Amino acid sequence: MTLVQHLSAPGLALMAAGLFLAVAIALPWTEGRMRRRLSWLVVLGGVPALGWLTLLWGPGLGVAGFAVGALALCACPRSGGHPPAMPPGASQ
Repeated sequence: MTLVQHLSAPGLALMAAGLFLAVAIALPWTEGRMRRRLSWLVVLGGVPALGWLTLLWGPGLGVAGFAVGALALCACPRSGGHPPAMPPGASQ
């Protein structure tokens, strides 16, 4: 494929959805303010990107992109969600 074919509307929709998925998957490895900013980017940028993907490529690919992004966001570790550590020598 040539560059012009990649920059057509379907190609750009795939690239936008790919960027959404990459940021959603990278979100668990960020911390603090950057995580909040990327979360907003995923929400505010992901909705139009996935809508555009669904419009141009059909509901199968759009729903698949949404499911992968939602799974990545739901699997994101939450602060303070870990149980307290067991003291040394304590039995379970």
